[in-house]
Amino acid sequence: MIGHARVPGPRVPAQSFPGTGTTMATSGPRVSLIGKAAQACEYVSFACLGVIATLIFVQILLRNVATIAFVGIEEIARLAHVSLVFLLVPLLFREGLHVNIDLLTQRAGPRLKRALDILAALLTVVYCVFFLVSEYQFMAKNGSVPSPGLGIPNVVFFAGAYLGMALLLLTAAEKLVQTATGRREGGKR
Repeated sequence: MIGHARVPGPRVPAQSFPGTGTTMATSGPRVSLIGKAAQACEYVSFACLGVIATLIFVQILLRNVATIAFVGIEEIARLAHVSLVFLLVPLLFREGLHVNIDLLTQRAGPRLKRALDILAALLTVVYCVFFLVSEYQFMAKNGSVPSPGLGIPNVVFFAGAYLGMALLLLTAAEKLVQTATGRREGGKR
């Protein structure tokens, strides 16, 4: 859904107040702060996709027309690619568009399906914690190591990955709470 910023749900008509001559538009579903952050990540990912396409095109032109090879272009494209992938993960998880093996849940009753959804969200939270802790430990030792082409420190090069995984942690925790309390549709943007 790259490029589309809409809040799912029915459109609610304006509410009128008799005798006052005023109407007030009622809003649709509330969007959480996590949902707004996921939406912002969608826009950043869209920009990263444009950067990747542009840089690859420039690299091809430089190599074939001017016979110039510039390693920095490939490195910036790689940085944009890492950011694109990791920043879209929370949005895809939130929207239910991630890779989902539903062989078991298709045939499960509502109670088992809810229990499996809670387990899946809990395992996602645990995975995110392990990822973020291990990356913190890795960056404590190697965060200042520069990239070979432009000398970008690792901590900057992989910032999109950390931000995306931190947002996935929040998104999965939100989904876990909403599924456990029975509020299913609150996790959407």
